[in-house]
Amino acid sequence: MQKRIGDVISLNEFASFANLSVSHFSVLFRSKTGYSPIEYFNHLKIQKACQYLTFTKMSIKEMAIMLGVEDQYYFSRMFSKLMDIPPTEYRKRNMVNA
Repeated sequence: MQKRIGDVISLNEFASFANLSVSHFSVLFRSKTGYSPIEYFNHLKIQKACQYLTFTKMSIKEMAIMLGVEDQYYFSRMFSKLMDIPPTEYRKRNMVNA
């Protein structure tokens, strides 16, 4: 997942990579992580976004595209939902001079 953080990957692709059925993969993944595969993948994307927000001056739109999310507004909503703060506010609070 880390290596393909910027890609759009379906649940079918994850299961196929693991050589399991979608349902079996989903059950095993959730039992090991506590998250669905897609939910976990989105968390990884948001973690990477936090790094970009802290250490770069990359725009939200550029960041979203790099993380495989074409709609910057959807990306901002996803970020806000997971982090309880919009990406612009996160940047203000955490940015290191890049």
